[in-house]
Amino acid sequence: MKISRISMFFAVVVLLMAFTANAGTRGVIEVEIIKAESIEKYAEIYTFDDERFRIDFAGEDLKITDETPYIMTVDGGEQWVMGDKPKDKFYCSAVNTEEFFRNLGDQVTHAVDSFNVKAESPTVKQILEEPGPEILGFNTTHVRLETDARAYAWFLFFKFEYTVKIIDDLWYTTDVDMHPIRKKWLNALTQSGNKLIDQAVTDYTSKFTGPILKSESVMDITNVRKDSVKTEKQRTVVTELEEIKSEEMDRIFKMPECEKMDDDEIQEKGKALFSAGKIML
Repeated sequence: MKISRISMFFAVVVLLMAFTANAGTRGVIEVEIIKAESIEKYAEIYTFDDERFRIDFAGEDLKITDETPYIMTVDGGEQWVMGDKPKDKFYCSAVNTEEFFRNLGDQVTHAVDSFNVKAESPTVKQILEEPGPEILGFNTTHVRLETDARAYAWFLFFKFEYTVKIIDDLWYTTDVDMHPIRKKWLNALTQSGNKLIDQAVTDYTSKFTGPILKSESVMDITNVRKDSVKTEKQRTVVTELEEIKSEEMDRIFKMPECEKMDDDEIQEKGKALFSAGKIML
């Protein structure tokens, strides 16, 4: 039984706000993932105004080219565009936000049913709340959350059982409001039709009331039968914020020339982003 990177699903909740009505904002989130002996580092560059929002999945060097993978919305989160270059051409396609998450929920439900996996709803507990440090000029509150989950399945005469424990330290601010696009996407996440996903997202996001500026997560996955534990750590932090002029915003949100993805490619790309926490918003 394969356990997906559950902590990524929760960890990357991003800073979204608009400085002025006519301009936009660009923010940089640096991400570090420690897994066994490997360390992966990359950056996510967020550009947004009142109605438009885009994430470019850049490397450690922060460089964005015409071939950098991205997701974006230009209509307040009703639809969003995925762009990627898995082969020799750049592919992109637009999908309806709510339909997409319902489709993902259906796929998760089908996979669980197909492998006869029994899973308990994750429990999310807040175990710490205290004033945090100032980050980029914003006051923060530090909370620590503990998420526990369990799943098992029978294969022939063997029972495969896993437990997952995630400790998340989050530093969020209430100096600015949640962006309406973030609210819309989170609402779609809680209505996927899969009870485990819907309840987990609802419970998790209820523990903080503002944009997260920094997070540190530790996930332990235990194979109960083998009595073995795999640990994965993730750190994210907002390192830059700057205002972007309206002309530059129009250039950034111009639809590129690209080959259209077929439905299978859309789902595969979407599942990869989802499992890595990159469309948690």
